[in-house]
Amino acid sequence: MTTLQIVLLCVTSVLALIFIVARTLKGGLLGLTLKIVASFGFVATAIVGLGTAPVLSDKWPLILITLGLLCGMIGDIVLDLKVIYDADKWYLNAGMTSFFIGHVFYIVAFSLLAGDTSLTLPLIVSAGAGIVLTVGTLLLGKKAMGLDFGNFIVPTAAYSIILNMATVYTLYLAILGACSWLIFVGLALFLLSDLVLSQQYFGGKLHSKPLIAINHTLYYAAQIILVASLFLI
Repeated sequence: MTTLQIVLLCVTSVLALIFIVARTLKGGLLGLTLKIVASFGFVATAIVGLGTAPVLSDKWPLILITLGLLCGMIGDIVLDLKVIYDADKWYLNAGMTSFFIGHVFYIVAFSLLAGDTSLTLPLIVSAGAGIVLTVGTLLLGKKAMGLDFGNFIVPTAAYSIILNMATVYTLYLAILGACSWLIFVGLALFLLSDLVLSQQYFGGKLHSKPLIAINHTLYYAAQIILVASLFLI
């Protein structure tokens, strides 16, 4: 990791911290503006990382991870617009779609990083685990935590499957030695942030300041780790 990469990562981390404080205390257009700046910082930092791969073919995992971060930035913006304008259906569906696509990029990128490792079994196991974990999470959320998914049950289930699959997949690859444990930690934090977010969107706690702070802290910690792992590829 070069000095420039470290500096950029530190700067974007500070921007994320400033956003979390502002979003927790106030929100609104100020929070959205700071979120855009922080999220763009991570994307820009990742783009700088593209210059570290000497051969074009080696850059594809980096390009795909950067595209995943870009999808995360778009999803961030759309979901905050949902909070500001209280327009549930379009913004929430668009946000989940953006994050869904981002995780597809991550899965493909991590598959490329695995090199010659056979991926058939890891993909099958991860997809199965994604489905099982999603069904369990949705049932537990509805019965034990009183979450009401309403008309969003299908997009929520689809996004949950790809999110759980990506997390299990990176765990599987890390165990095989085909993927960095740092990448798994990043995806696991991403998963935890969305579990908190589900409490906000489907549990009637959208404006809970503690949950806002926890959700964004977990999410940006995941972003920091993913960008850092990109520099170490």
